[in-house]
Amino acid sequence: MTDEFERRYGFPAGVNEDRPADHADQVAARTLAQHRIVPADLVHFYASIGDVTWADVGNGYFVDSAADVLLRFQQYEAVDVGMDHRDRGLVIGSNGGGLSYVAGPRGVIYRTRTASLDEPGR
Repeated sequence: MTDEFERRYGFPAGVNEDRPADHADQVAARTLAQHRIVPADLVHFYASIGDVTWADVGNGYFVDSAADVLLRFQQYEAVDVGMDHRDRGLVIGSNGGGLSYVAGPRGVIYRTRTASLDEPGR
């Protein structure tokens, strides 16, 4: 994925990493599961993967830790997702361009169209 990076950007690709889940990540994932707003597949993912940082793939891709997702949920609750905004989901990551990724309760991952979660157009 990074073969062309240095030629395109003029400097070598940095470290891209999938960090294994630790005990705190797994506890946070179980807590998220209790709220029944997180898809089971995401809880399963968080049992093994702590977070993902692919800073040098495209603009970058970042999957937040379960602890970060839980904290954001506790502070801001879920966000409206889908074309009709009837579902609620959790912000689980972002790209390097400011867009967010939201996991809906049925396992659908949405990407916002704007950098703000408050603006229509998700």
